[in-house]
Amino acid sequence: MTECLIGFAALAIARDMPAAGARLLAAVVAIGGERAATAWAATQMEYAHRLALARARLTEREFLAEQAAGRALSLEQAMEYAQKLPLKAPAAAATRKKSDDLTTREREVAALIAQGKSNGEIAVEVVVSKRTVEKHISNILSKLGFTTRAQIVRWAIEIGLAKPDQ
Repeated sequence: MTECLIGFAALAIARDMPAAGARLLAAVVAIGGERAATAWAATQMEYAHRLALARARLTEREFLAEQAAGRALSLEQAMEYAQKLPLKAPAAAATRKKSDDLTTREREVAALIAQGKSNGEIAVEVVVSKRTVEKHISNILSKLGFTTRAQIVRWAIEIGLAKPDQ
């Protein structure tokens, strides 16, 4: 459930509701402890990124107030709060188009990157050379207009390629 709350927080921050995002991120830590936000490498990156964005968009006083409010929420209260946020669905066509630009193998490589696997580990898993994996990554970066693996991780999470249980 904490993964869902991080997702709702990310949406809130992306939709210019940093206070709601900060509150939900605080609830994640209060509900699941510090491990909830750091158990999985991609989750840790997403949590830290979103928390920094929320903090940058709020005054220190607003940020601290939202963090305190979030820490006071139970799991049920946090989920109810998240579900009541006025979040519109993202433009599916733009996300789908970017995803459709990648080959099946490139989407597979992107998902493995999001799982924190190295190029060598990916090569072993998909039974290709490390150089071929590097070429797939180069293609992914180029097609999606990204410059870092972290951007691939974030994108893979946002479109549902990355699964926390993998």
